[in-house]
Amino acid sequence: MKRTMSSYLCGFRGITVAFLFTAIYFCFPGVPAYALDLHQSEEYVAPIPEDFSDLTWSGSFEKLHNKISREYAFTDWKNIDWEYLYKKTKPKIESAQESNDFTAYYLALKEYLYSIPDGHVRMTSIPEIDNKFIGGGFGFSAVRLSNGKLAVNWVDVSGEAYAKGMRPGAEIIEWNGRPVADVLNEVPVLFGSNPATNEDLVNQKVRYLVRAPINTSASITFSNIDGITVEMSLCSYDDNGSSLRKNYPACVVSDGLRDLILEVKDPQEPPMSMVETRFIKGNIGYIKLWGEFDFDFNGGEEAPSTLGLFRKALSEFKKAKVRGLILDIRNNVGGLDSMAADILASFYTEKVIYEYQNSYNTLTGKMEIRPDPSVRSLQSDPGLYIDPALPYFDGPVVALINSKCVSSGEGLAKGIRDLPRGMTVGFYGTNGSFGLAGDEARISGDIVVHWPYGQSLDKDKKVQLDSREGEGGISPSIRVPMTLSNALKISEGVDVELERAIEAIKSYQ
Repeated sequence: MKRTMSSYLCGFRGITVAFLFTAIYFCFPGVPAYALDLHQSEEYVAPIPEDFSDLTWSGSFEKLHNKISREYAFTDWKNIDWEYLYKKTKPKIESAQESNDFTAYYLALKEYLYSIPDGHVRMTSIPEIDNKFIGGGFGFSAVRLSNGKLAVNWVDVSGEAYAKGMRPGAEIIEWNGRPVADVLNEVPVLFGSNPATNEDLVNQKVRYLVRAPINTSASITFSNIDGITVEMSLCSYDDNGSSLRKNYPACVVSDGLRDLILEVKDPQEPPMSMVETRFIKGNIGYIKLWGEFDFDFNGGEEAPSTLGLFRKALSEFKKAKVRGLILDIRNNVGGLDSMAADILASFYTEKVIYEYQNSYNTLTGKMEIRPDPSVRSLQSDPGLYIDPALPYFDGPVVALINSKCVSSGEGLAKGIRDLPRGMTVGFYGTNGSFGLAGDEARISGDIVVHWPYGQSLDKDKKVQLDSREGEGGISPSIRVPMTLSNALKISEGVDVELERAIEAIKSYQ
């Protein structure tokens, strides 16, 4: 029997949803991943998904709050004030219930969860409701430049904005008579992914500044490249989300795998394989890695080994004596930490710690360091290690990263960055969400809420990579500036980051 994408969904670490991986990594049909922890004993029980959907909106929220506030892994690290969030949200839920206003209930839940800056904290999205608030566009998209200015990077040539004189490269100065920077601070980001870092938060605000309910009027003041300042009035229209697809990274890097997992309506094309490879002019090897798990996009019974595909490609590149390797992990959805460690093993000559996994124990109500459930390790040493393995690649390595590189993908970025010959290249850093995902609850309205119940700790047993006060993830060691020139190239599909990565390999000494 062929297996669908949804049949691979299991509770595990890796992306902003309950994760997927094949039977070879201990996820069997009908058996939740948390029940397969080879090290689990009477002394440890991981959190399990719970169903509160038969309760009232208020009752299910009460149960959700009790569970997530108890089991969420980063309450102290991120300084989450659960009592404040509860007091702020509970009256909104009760009011929505009294008026039978499902949209108000949905928005109250979104506001509650998005108060937790963590890419692993998410809930079921309902496009029919989301589009009431962001279904309209104004015929252009915008980007924040490295100098802080807000620039137009794409204009629909058939739209009203173009007809009234707006052109790519224009600087947006005012929105509805106010400085655009002030307006930007007030833009909600409830309808995209939950931003974990300040960098991602700002970029999402820019993305959704130009979204509004259909038939919303806006007065926009801008200055074209020729220096002429124009004030115009526009009305938002149903553009089928065009402005969201004309910005970074959508113009350059597909997010088809994530769309497939999340069952997005009108998804981008998914990849053909979890590992895609090619030679780049100048004898440079290129590997695109979409995630750290096995999956067959052709729907076969047995998924090809992602690790095996990676090692095969690396062997071919070694044979060709490439001058360097580019590992593209932009939009990497994450997966198994053990696989991430095994991938990194081909770049290391000494055994080093990848992480300690610190997880919530429902028996004790405390966080406890436990071995990775997908590998066999000694109880005396529960660490997950990067253990050198063949083929070994000793040339320069560049990891291409962005804010949609999340979870174990960020572990790869860190592993490459830590190499003496390793570099990370990108406009932006990684997501800053490196916790152990898999905890969830189903609540009224057929809404499923997800969050992490474990932390990743470094060699000193301190939280690593997860954001705190807006900072987290892996930053580019070579940051590509978002200049106006680069922004315009991106809108035309030019992969500026890849060009910079190639330069980095060619200039490596």
